[in-house]
Amino acid sequence: MAEPLDILDQRDPLAAPFLGALLIHAGVVALLFFGWFWMNRPKSTLGDIHPAGGPAYAVSPVHTVPIPQREATPNPVANDTQSMVPSAPAKQEVEKKVAPEKNAFEVPDKFKKQAERPQKQQQYTQPPPPNQVFSHSRQALSNPMYAPQSGGGQVGIGPNSPLGSRLGWYAELVRQRIAQNWHTSGLDMRSQTSPAIVSFFIMRDGTVRDPKIIESSGNPNIDSTALRSVYDSSPLPPLPAQVSESYISAQFTFNLR
Repeated sequence: MAEPLDILDQRDPLAAPFLGALLIHAGVVALLFFGWFWMNRPKSTLGDIHPAGGPAYAVSPVHTVPIPQREATPNPVANDTQSMVPSAPAKQEVEKKVAPEKNAFEVPDKFKKQAERPQKQQQYTQPPPPNQVFSHSRQALSNPMYAPQSGGGQVGIGPNSPLGSRLGWYAELVRQRIAQNWHTSGLDMRSQTSPAIVSFFIMRDGTVRDPKIIESSGNPNIDSTALRSVYDSSPLPPLPAQVSESYISAQFTFNLR
């Protein structure tokens, strides 16, 4: 009688399972490496390759001309002189009365015209005081429209903005548009602790979406004006055809100092 065979006495081949496990582990490692490479691949961005250190556009109010104002009596006439002393006012011509002729005869009272009332000449400027000193030359220009620059600021590209290595002309257009709409008159630069940073998305048609303050300047008024300048700049120029994405993110810094 033949002895029964025990399955434990038979050796299973290990080459095929070992090779399969090795291939599975190699596939997992390759997938992880591909994912890491895809996330850290060099991306082409817009603008300057070093956006944090790039130039920033100065912002200045337009209600005054940045020329030093002379501490003198206001004079809107631009005379070619440096004199601070006003010139003497022009002499007013007094109408001379014509004396009656010797051979003229007197008209009766019933034919006489009613005497005209003396008209007081209207003065548009205050008469100078009696002790006013006058100059022989004309007074130099002195106008409140000319004043030192105040309330200025700078708008630059933020450190984490994708506006970085190509199509720099588009980044410049966006920055110029926002700088023109940032109104800084009346803001106190002394209350700013750091530049305000505003983040937003630029859609394909140039529409601005979701602007928000990601870093405060320490002054709510500066933050609100920076945010308002982004809102007022929408729509921006449409994204160039070289940009394949439907939108891009952007960050801009607003520095009042």
